[in-house]
Amino acid sequence: MAQDDTVQVVLVEDDAAFAEELVEFLQAHGLSVHWLDSLQDMVATVLRLQPDVVVLDQFVAGRDSLLLLPELRRRYSGGLLVLTGNQDVTDRILALETGADDFVAKSLGPREMLARLRAVLRRVRPPASAAPLAAAPSGPAWHIDVLRHQVRAPDGTMLRLTGAEFQALVFLAQRAGRVVSREEVSEAVLDRPFSALDRSVDNLVSRLRKALEAHFVDEPVIRSVRGRGYVFLAMDIARGVDASDPNAERG
Repeated sequence: MAQDDTVQVVLVEDDAAFAEELVEFLQAHGLSVHWLDSLQDMVATVLRLQPDVVVLDQFVAGRDSLLLLPELRRRYSGGLLVLTGNQDVTDRILALETGADDFVAKSLGPREMLARLRAVLRRVRPPASAAPLAAAPSGPAWHIDVLRHQVRAPDGTMLRLTGAEFQALVFLAQRAGRVVSREEVSEAVLDRPFSALDRSVDNLVSRLRKALEAHFVDEPVIRSVRGRGYVFLAMDIARGVDASDPNAERG
């Protein structure tokens, strides 16, 4: 991730006219954009630059970029927004389930794309005024740092989470011991209303469980409550939820 205040974006788009218009618009709004016109070395470039957000066209030079999402997501935890002219709901669900934070139709235009990009950015790069969820641990506890988008296990291991997975962890940890509905997770983390036919929330929580399970062999971290949602259980977070967090629920 970029270390200064300038938002760094990698745009992967083979339509030169569309890309030039979008780059100009984003740069006019203070973002720094690195444009790629092919999928060749795309993953390596993203890993080298570590941008805040990747904006990825679904089809680049005839190739379906969704096929690269699993590899990219295993190695990159920043924001990921997929652009498409395709209205197929199956592709949209596939993109979200394999790691995309949002799936945006090109017909929406640059202004709404910027708004959607900023929504993703709020999940992966909180403002500097935000306080960490927990201070550095003094004992065998977890450390979740909202500012740096980092999660450190008691043994010092840094977890690699996608932007959506990290925000889901923060959201659930702030509500530890309470039942949290899928509707709440969808609206707070995925920034959209929940649909009973959309499995994105369940898949997101499942990926988060998998990322954590190596550290919790004998007990569940997130328990599903049939018909109601999830309960966050087994994680001792250093000093608990920061009292200044306006989104944390209070008992």
